[in-house]
Amino acid sequence: MSFSLSRTLRALRLPLFCALLWWLGAGSAQAQVSCSATMSNVAFGTVELVDGSAPTTTATLAYNCTNTGSTSIFVRVCFNIGDGAESLTNFNPRVMKSGTNTLKFQLYQGVSSVIWGSNGNAVVPNPFFVDLNIPRQRQGTPGSSPGNTTMRGDLVALQGTTPPGFYQDNFSGIHTSITFTANASAAPTTCNGSSSGNFPFVVSATVSKSCLVTADPLNFGTIDGLPGMADRDQISTINVTCTTPTSYTVALTPSNNSTTGIGSMAPTGGVPGNADAVPYRLYRDAARSSPWGSVTNSNTVAGTGTGSAQALTVYGRVLGSNVNVRPDSYLDTVTVTVTY
Repeated sequence: MSFSLSRTLRALRLPLFCALLWWLGAGSAQAQVSCSATMSNVAFGTVELVDGSAPTTTATLAYNCTNTGSTSIFVRVCFNIGDGAESLTNFNPRVMKSGTNTLKFQLYQGVSSVIWGSNGNAVVPNPFFVDLNIPRQRQGTPGSSPGNTTMRGDLVALQGTTPPGFYQDNFSGIHTSITFTANASAAPTTCNGSSSGNFPFVVSATVSKSCLVTADPLNFGTIDGLPGMADRDQISTINVTCTTPTSYTVALTPSNNSTTGIGSMAPTGGVPGNADAVPYRLYRDAARSSPWGSVTNSNTVAGTGTGSAQALTVYGRVLGSNVNVRPDSYLDTVTVTVTY
């Protein structure tokens, strides 16, 4: 009976010992690699959006993987980025917030069109990854493979209706991660083996108050230029685009610096020696009773921006009773000033 029990114990001892050796070997291979990284903030600074533009900026990821083993090792490392604390599961595009207002943006891998995402994300599935062959430890100093790459941030175009303010999205905690797979004999094709911390950063932008203005020519056409001619009326359009809800005023100043919208068109040089002038006036209303000049809060036009173009009509008149000029082409330049 004693002999039979002794043989059974010896028979069991070898498989148990072999399994223990395999477990220690795998644990040692994983433990010898460590990766860390830092990401600079994605700072757009102060931006103006009423022109529909898409400002861009860059940040830098600096990383380093070390090897404390006695042989070199192959590693694939993934740097994963999620939605950010303010995005509320928005991945494409991601969003910054200022109170309840949002500003859309996206993060890309360098100059490419590949969105910087994370493993397992169905919307943005592509993390930035690197394949490394990390040298072995020498004389107590771990082998290392440092590097860096550029991340590009783009604001989404056509966000002119976004109110002014400071916008931010925080990529800390679970919103970034470093994962890697190590292999002693061949380069890994995945990076889901181990986790190695994160690389927090902040995305921010300040949307400033801004306005954009364009104006159509005010063309009075052909007039007879004789005393007693009928008044000639024409209109023009000024388009003002200001951020929401920016208050603004629009002033008009003829080249003679009149503050009451009374200007004078000079000959363009078609008739030598012609010094005649064609007087005109600018108004805010179709009845041409309210002059449009440059005295703020007196004869200017006020509005509140919506982020979209707002059309303002300029009512012009050439007074027939004041006309007695030679045939020629006459021109003046009116300065449009938007104050906000």
